[in-house]
Amino acid sequence: MSDAIDTTTPLLPIASGARVRAAVGALLRQHPGRAIGVAVLFLAASALGIVMPACLGRIVDAVSSDAGFATITGWVVGAGAGAIGAAVVMLWAVRVLTGLVQDMLASLREDVFTSAMRLPVSAVDDGESADLLSRVTGDVDAVAEAGGNVAPTLLSAAFAIAVSVVALTALDPWLALAGIASAPFYVLGTRAFLRRSRVVFREVRVREAARSQAVLDAVEGIDTLTAFNEQDHALARVSARAEASIQMQIEGVRVTNRLFRWINGGELVGLAAILGTGFLLQSAGAITVGMVTTAALLFHRLFGPVGQLIFGLDDIQRAAIGLARLVGVIDLAPAIASTRGADADAAPTASAGIEVRDLTFYYPTTGRGISDVNLRVAAGTTTALVGTSGSGKSTLARVIAGHHPPTSGGVHLAATTDAPYYLSQELHQFRGTIADNLRLVAPEASHDQMVAALRAVGAEWAVDALNRGAGDADSSDEPAVPMDEGRIQQLAVARAFLADPSVVILDEATADVGLHHRDAVEDAIAALRRGRTALLIAHRLEQAVTAEQIVVFADGRPTQRGTHEELLAAEGLYRDAWLAQTAHAPTSPAHSPTPNEETEIP
Repeated sequence: MSDAIDTTTPLLPIASGARVRAAVGALLRQHPGRAIGVAVLFLAASALGIVMPACLGRIVDAVSSDAGFATITGWVVGAGAGAIGAAVVMLWAVRVLTGLVQDMLASLREDVFTSAMRLPVSAVDDGESADLLSRVTGDVDAVAEAGGNVAPTLLSAAFAIAVSVVALTALDPWLALAGIASAPFYVLGTRAFLRRSRVVFREVRVREAARSQAVLDAVEGIDTLTAFNEQDHALARVSARAEASIQMQIEGVRVTNRLFRWINGGELVGLAAILGTGFLLQSAGAITVGMVTTAALLFHRLFGPVGQLIFGLDDIQRAAIGLARLVGVIDLAPAIASTRGADADAAPTASAGIEVRDLTFYYPTTGRGISDVNLRVAAGTTTALVGTSGSGKSTLARVIAGHHPPTSGGVHLAATTDAPYYLSQELHQFRGTIADNLRLVAPEASHDQMVAALRAVGAEWAVDALNRGAGDADSSDEPAVPMDEGRIQQLAVARAFLADPSVVILDEATADVGLHHRDAVEDAIAALRRGRTALLIAHRLEQAVTAEQIVVFADGRPTQRGTHEELLAAEGLYRDAWLAQTAHAPTSPAHSPTPNEETEIP
């Protein structure tokens, strides 16, 4: 049950801050003119923004000195013109920045997805697959939101703060010094926020990925979990990870609320200091009431930008963490590619269809895998691998298929055997006609060969469509047919027939097929296994019944092996799981349901 509370499973690498800054700099260097233009426009907008406070201060002095209606009107017009000019230039700046950010995000998104598609299966499986999914979805969205919505706000805030501080200093250095009284509150609050939020928000993303992985494991492995009576364990794992994720999000809210208190305190102290200093200076005749008014308005004008900048640190943190995770994916692909050397010398051949000798494979980050596995699959027979999720059965299948290089030991195929054909539970409906889908593995396949493959898997619906389009010169004229998960997987099995492999690996090939279509797909798989060497990863025990050999996996090692009848006759995990699964009906070695029989799962 320790896994039920594990929320620190190692994930894909995360880039360092220096690497993220280098990546952002590289994206900016692709658009140097626009980047400079954005800076100039934001500076101009901020400069126009101080026109109104300056004019309002002049109006106060004009009223105090009875300067007359014309003078006051002039300053009012100036204030209005400054406000309008600032708004217009700011809109222009935001428009240019938005275009720049979108182009940068498009380049980043393309790099991320290209790198993700180049990752080998072992890199994705090393850790948790939901981590990659959360990066190419949640992290991309977080960075896109920050770039499209947060970046203009924060950039305008930064320029507004800089220009306002310069203007306040130019107005009177003593007033500027008085405003600095608020700085300790901002600095201390921001430092405390950054120190804690960097850890909290990064952990939020990690725990969200861990929670997603637990849900995916429970949903995808429901049949296996039920067969081995592991439902409670899986639910406890989901619950623990969800609770850990929620608790970390609550901690994030607490961190942000502490920052609010610091900022409000700084605003109070700073404004009070400026008004008090202004009163003393005006009493001494050093400045006018209008200058004090301008100073107070300039400082008050900082409230919004400072709050936006500091509160935006939350979004900056999330975007920075998202960028670090995305750049980690980008960097991982070439790193993996560079470690691939030339193909190893051909392994010794096996006397059987498949021989696994002292095979060990560990994922380098997590340490999960299989250890010292020996397995012999006679040519033309089927061996079924069963076990709970994470027991190592799918890892062994992928090593045999060539997806992962063994850490030690080896996989040996018969001399006449081509590379194994791997059929997974993933459902892939490719664009194009049925003929286009089938010819993915056999581009030169004739019409008759495709029909034979479809009939072998019982896909008469596809034969009818193929025949109706046979007379057309363009295969794109083949009539469209409705596709569901059962038909998609039947086409996948038909492709395997066209490839005509000697060895097939069926990794829970019916796991994502609904009950209404499962029988048809299992019949197709039974036809594919006939006369071939097959390795069957079974997510339901009924699927393993007809195999010549069943191997039970636990903790990365085979714990039992034999025929269905032999395993039922012996004490062990297989018998316990079978009896639990078929408790509603008399079960004995003499009564073995066929793969198409549905047993009620308690």
